[in-house]
Amino acid sequence: MGERAAGRLAGALRRRGPLRADGRARSFPPRGGARERGIFRVIASAADGARLYFVDQRPADVAAPAVLWLQGLNAPGAAWAVQMAHFARTHRSIAPDPRGVGKSDAPPGPYTTAQMADDALRVLDACEVERAHVVGLSLGGAVAQELALARPERIRTVAFLASFARQPPRSRALLEAWRTLYPSVTQGAELRDAWEKQAYAWLFSDAFWRSEANVRAAFRFASSQPLQPVAGFLGQVDAALAHDARERLPGLRLPALVLHGALDQLAPLAAGEEIARLIPGAELRVVPNVGHAVNLEGQRAVNESLRSLWKRG
Repeated sequence: MGERAAGRLAGALRRRGPLRADGRARSFPPRGGARERGIFRVIASAADGARLYFVDQRPADVAAPAVLWLQGLNAPGAAWAVQMAHFARTHRSIAPDPRGVGKSDAPPGPYTTAQMADDALRVLDACEVERAHVVGLSLGGAVAQELALARPERIRTVAFLASFARQPPRSRALLEAWRTLYPSVTQGAELRDAWEKQAYAWLFSDAFWRSEANVRAAFRFASSQPLQPVAGFLGQVDAALAHDARERLPGLRLPALVLHGALDQLAPLAAGEEIARLIPGAELRVVPNVGHAVNLEGQRAVNESLRSLWKRG
């Protein structure tokens, strides 16, 4: 990832202005008007009353297809800034902060991926979007699986980036350790810095770490985000640990793409290969020389692959 692209991530929140609406259909700008074009910060309501914050980025073409971007553990919607900028002229981008992170509420857990999929569906409803392309990364990919299985009629295509049908054993062990350690992160700046360093070590390849520009941009973005509430982190970890869609994925009948970094340590390549094997007709694309944050390190390959997939739906 180049410094310019990484810088988009660090500056995403600063550039995008204040909240514009409460998420109800009547509070959206009228369809077809000049205010339809732009970026809106919106709140929707989950089934349990939790507030779900999301960004709705609309191009000039009001008929542009919508993309629902679902992020992973401890990641806000702003972590899709590189992709949202790339597709800004051609696609409407809807990027929620998942429950438990960012500006969305963080109610006590445990959460489930099915619950988080219902959250995502309610965001689409708030946006008055009938069908969308869905892209999920890591835990967001597991949420995308649940959404695609539960409501396939609402989805044009689905892409699973650096994801899993069930947590592999090493990943489970790491998440269980994080679940124990994370509450201490709130106890001081040094502990937070140490946490972010070890977490980012799992996200990126060695080549990424050899670039000082990349590392600076990544940590600028991390420091710009509020610390994830303990309840939110634990709830998301519970969702990741409990997810198991292996027996149900063979029933998925949608254009599907699995994108995985060859050097992913957090969700090893075998996890992506399993998803592709289970879903009839799914396409597997392995991005060489990149790690778990495949949308950042392998952004060119990811963007080209997504555009190709979307032509099928």
